[in-house]
Amino acid sequence: MRLQSTFFNTYQILKSCWVILFFNFIGYFMFVQFHQGQDVLRTLGFSKAGNLYNARHTTMLCLVMIYWGWNNWRAARIITHFKSFHFSEFYKPYTMRTLVIIPRIFSILPFLIISYGTYLANQRFIPLILLYLTLGFWLYLFLVYRRKVIVHLMAKYHHIKIFLDYIPVKNDAYPASFIISKQKWWIYQRIFIGVLIFTLILIFPFGFTRLVGACGIVMLAISTWLVFFTLLTLMEHRYKIPFVFISLICFLTFSYFNNNHAIRVLAKGPPEKRLYLDTYINQWLLGKQKEDNADTVNVYLVACEGGGIRAAYWSNEVLSELSLKDSSFKNHILAYSSVSGGSLGAVAYNLAGKCTNNPVEARHIVRKFLKNDFLSPVMGYAMFPDALQRFLPFPIKSFDRAAILEKTWEEGWSECCDKNPTVFDQGYLQNDFTGRDKLGPLLFLNATQIETGKRVLISPVKFGNNQFYEATDLLSTIDKDIPLSTAVLLSARFPYLTPAGLIHGKDGNVWGHVGDGGYYENLGISTLLEVYARLKSISEMKNIPIKVSFIFIRNTKDFSQTTPLTSMYEIMAPIEGYLNVWYKSGGFSLNMIRNLSLKKNDRILNFALPRFENDIIPLGWSLSKQATDFIDSQVENVVEMELKKR
Repeated sequence: MRLQSTFFNTYQILKSCWVILFFNFIGYFMFVQFHQGQDVLRTLGFSKAGNLYNARHTTMLCLVMIYWGWNNWRAARIITHFKSFHFSEFYKPYTMRTLVIIPRIFSILPFLIISYGTYLANQRFIPLILLYLTLGFWLYLFLVYRRKVIVHLMAKYHHIKIFLDYIPVKNDAYPASFIISKQKWWIYQRIFIGVLIFTLILIFPFGFTRLVGACGIVMLAISTWLVFFTLLTLMEHRYKIPFVFISLICFLTFSYFNNNHAIRVLAKGPPEKRLYLDTYINQWLLGKQKEDNADTVNVYLVACEGGGIRAAYWSNEVLSELSLKDSSFKNHILAYSSVSGGSLGAVAYNLAGKCTNNPVEARHIVRKFLKNDFLSPVMGYAMFPDALQRFLPFPIKSFDRAAILEKTWEEGWSECCDKNPTVFDQGYLQNDFTGRDKLGPLLFLNATQIETGKRVLISPVKFGNNQFYEATDLLSTIDKDIPLSTAVLLSARFPYLTPAGLIHGKDGNVWGHVGDGGYYENLGISTLLEVYARLKSISEMKNIPIKVSFIFIRNTKDFSQTTPLTSMYEIMAPIEGYLNVWYKSGGFSLNMIRNLSLKKNDRILNFALPRFENDIIPLGWSLSKQATDFIDSQVENVVEMELKKR
């Protein structure tokens, strides 16, 4: 009977504390299940081999983890104080002890989550895990003796009595007004801390978020929103108004009015001054034939697969390695077709070439740029200003988390390239790959219109209605140029972390929303094939022999299951099916090109990042040293092996 009573009491308390379990589950998902979270955990440590940057983040993580655990405990105590529990009358001491112990267990959940995430990230036990568990133990011990400690301090420091907010645990509910009066200092402090964090993120979006680090920002957000919803439930009991339900209604209703994700546009650079695709290809071929003084013009068409920061880093590594092996490689690239993170990598590779003529130096410029912490600022905005925006009835553009990621790229590039530090701020059409330099490459950024599922191209040239299948020319649609950072992010707005961009047409009305190019096709093959078709047609018409090499830069892991699904098939079957088809679509397109589309002298070079079962190379916007070192170690061998095949 004692065991039955214990289970019953535990269930009653856990049910009442669902909001605490919910936010801790979010933390578990982000740090244990999400590869980006695990990769950030891998960067932490105090070892001499590490750097001060990581040691600072580790220190902040420990402090914020204590704050999260403390709020778990306090929120649980508040919730259980204004709830009545109809516990079994048997073994009453055990029922009351359950009310005391479970909130203390909640306090150590953050330490267990981070310890487990760190173990998975490193695939072994490391001393840092012991530190986390030790901190959790001391917090638990402090909560056990907390009242005695405060009473002891009061004997020496009389003014400390304001912190004595102890409320005896009992089976029945306390009046909400009494709890508020006893916990007022805790309430005021948490409101002040929440407002302070919000303000610091707005004023110092890069400095503060990078000081705390991505992990610390997530923990602060979990703690802040946990406190917010705990106070809402407390206010519900105080004023008999369903504040949580009203918040949900506001979240749903205000979504009709508060979209603050309109893309940034520039007044200068009318897109109609662009050349047509056929005109550009014709001039490019004539120029290369004259420059090379050869019968056959070598042409490279490059497709960079999507995949967040992983795709960006791998794309630059492959392109840089090819440049080192063939000094003429870069000058013979006619077009890039990129998706998501591949767009950032392709753009950075080309911009670095404008900073220096030395391919080794250019490679290190991009490496330095992509090793920046792009994640912390966007996470700070996503979980504070942009999260608050969801509950407001009007849009505040400065709260847009997508715009802050664009500005993070702008700020990061300015620190890496002294020759042209503001290039990411400038218009997409102002750069050399936009058709102004007749011998430069074209860079097509692929995106997707959410409402129709059709392809959207940020294109450096104009194209006819029949040249690209179901494709919209974005710059013609808005009749304005956009910042280069905005153009790149339009191709890389993968779900939830970066929202779909709101587009207004040239008439000022809402045209639709643009999301990640991977929604349509994650390798950019469709656009590249259509460029190839025009290239073949013009070369034959002008009698200019060409030899085309397709460069496919891939980084996505094969999600194919070797064994049938055995559980949760109702939920997992659509997810597994989508991921597998999404991955296989790139292989299908490659095979279609090889069998149907290529001329006799043309070839395909497929540079795929080796991916293993337990590797952690995240899709987000931050890479650990372990991840970048792995990519660096693979690129030379991958490129050499693929070139040998041909």
